[in-house]
Amino acid sequence: MRALRDFLVISRARIQIASLPTALIGCALAAGSRGELRDAGVLLYVLLFFVVLTFACNLNCLTDAEVDALHKREMSEAVRALGEKRIMAILGVEAVLAVVLAVLLAVHEKKAVFLAGAATLAIAYAYSAPPLRVKKRGWLSPVPVVLGLYALPPLGGWYLIRGSLNGNILVFAIAYAMLMEGLTIVNTCEDQPEDEATGVRTLAHALGIRRALVAGAWLAGVGGAVAAGVVLTAAKGLAGGASAGAPGGHAAPGTVIFVAVATLAVAYGAGVVLAVGALRGLARADDPAAGCKLRARHMPAWFLLTRYPLLLMALLLK
Repeated sequence: MRALRDFLVISRARIQIASLPTALIGCALAAGSRGELRDAGVLLYVLLFFVVLTFACNLNCLTDAEVDALHKREMSEAVRALGEKRIMAILGVEAVLAVVLAVLLAVHEKKAVFLAGAATLAIAYAYSAPPLRVKKRGWLSPVPVVLGLYALPPLGGWYLIRGSLNGNILVFAIAYAMLMEGLTIVNTCEDQPEDEATGVRTLAHALGIRRALVAGAWLAGVGGAVAAGVVLTAAKGLAGGASAGAPGGHAAPGTVIFVAVATLAVAYGAGVVLAVGALRGLARADDPAAGCKLRARHMPAWFLLTRYPLLLMALLLK
């Protein structure tokens, strides 16, 4: 049981609970009806996303054990308890499983989705592990997270259903990545002193911690507004009319669905506004890094309040 607890710690289980929408929302937006989501390919895609995400989290905790020992002791202690050899074995199993799932997807659906799975696995490795270890390369440090964790999954999910991309899903993926990176900047800034002490240079160092937090507020605000706008205004037509007249298609949302979508939109808007306000407040704090350490505990809640409403709205508007 102790080993399982340590594995959940280095897999960031609390954040993973909030990650299902990232894996599924591209599929939800592309589907002409909710029935299209009851497909083996969608299940394989979601499983692939979580395997790669777990691989990325485990590798990051292993390579960051020295940094985490200065502040996130629970993670460094979990790494020490499991041991490097055991974690390396776990990473090997996860990598093999990701490849198997990607091959099954290629056989079942689209070969390009296999390439997306391979790309995200490579991005996860390059972010944390030497020789590249992009997370310590200043301005470049957010790129793997923005691409591999936030932008590519919605695009891959869309492509899985439709077999091609269009402008609307590209706009959504960019906006979604902006929103999520804006929220994630709190995590980047909370580690600023520890990263500096261990020679890791992130965006918080390249831009300055206060400017990074202000940038995070703008990313979250603008990205959040655009992502919601795409879902609310184009959810039914996002597939370029592909679902028009399709068997099993749904009529315009009734009153109950309208109320549900409106309620979700309000909850989502409140979540974005609260996060933007918190980021702006942290930028003005006497000690932004210390403030971020306290606020970082709310990151899973911010993810829940923004990701799930977007996904549920996309599903309801089918």
